[in-house]
Amino acid sequence: MDQAMRLHIYRFWCEKGRPPGVAENARACDLAETAALAAWRRLHDAHLILLEADGDRIRMANPLSAVPTNYRVRVGQHWLFANCAWDAPGIPAMLQQDAVIEARCSPHGELLRCAVRDGELLAEEALVHFALPFRHWYDDLVET
Repeated sequence: MDQAMRLHIYRFWCEKGRPPGVAENARACDLAETAALAAWRRLHDAHLILLEADGDRIRMANPLSAVPTNYRVRVGQHWLFANCAWDAPGIPAMLQQDAVIEARCSPHGELLRCAVRDGELLAEEALVHFALPFRHWYDDLVET
């Protein structure tokens, strides 16, 4: 059941540009909302999705972000937000589609653009720096 919920989350999100609410996810998986919410919490505990602090809304399902970020990815006619520079190329990889990636990640907020075509990242020379080692990313995933 949890994996069916997770799959619906991703499909819904990529189609609608936002994560489903618990009622939408429950209906799609033919579950009571309480059962769907319990599945969300198990997925959260397994680091497969990240719930908002209230536990009732999805904030992240890597590589997707439910809140606007500095990393936007256009796949087809839809714009999706990625959590970070690492996740941005993960969206076209996950969907196996070409994409345009826009990032505002320099100290001055200038727009950086790159593309993914046929699975290849096309970008001018750039450097991505991660201030924390991966082992600390889940210490505070929202701020990381």
